[in-house]
Amino acid sequence: TLATLAGAETLTNKRINPRTSTTTSTATLTPDISSFDQYNLTAQAASLTVAAPIGTPVDGNRLTLRILDNGSAQTLSWNATYTAIGVPLPTTTVASKMLYVGCIYNSTNTRWDVVAISIQT
Repeated sequence: TLATLAGAETLTNKRINPRTSTTTSTATLTPDISSFDQYNLTAQAASLTVAAPIGTPVDGNRLTLRILDNGSAQTLSWNATYTAIGVPLPTTTVASKMLYVGCIYNSTNTRWDVVAISIQT
């Protein structure tokens, strides 16, 4: 059987590959949730402002940020749409340590709930 565009089917044993965007460094990251699920910064060399995502999210959309600085700690600032849920929003990177930030879109309050922060040890 084939899945249809309008049907409600259960998919079993299928893998959905995340849509990723990778860049070395940027002063402002504006995630496009219509195009990507994960943003990777591989050598962040300046203070970073994480702007509100663009696109049309739906309830439960996931957004992951993976940030590695260039060997020097960098300042992070966040648009008000990112709401800390049980974890504080990071304000700096830790020099040469990978930082992951996990977000889930909450359509009830039209915010991105930040539910996970993890820093490489």
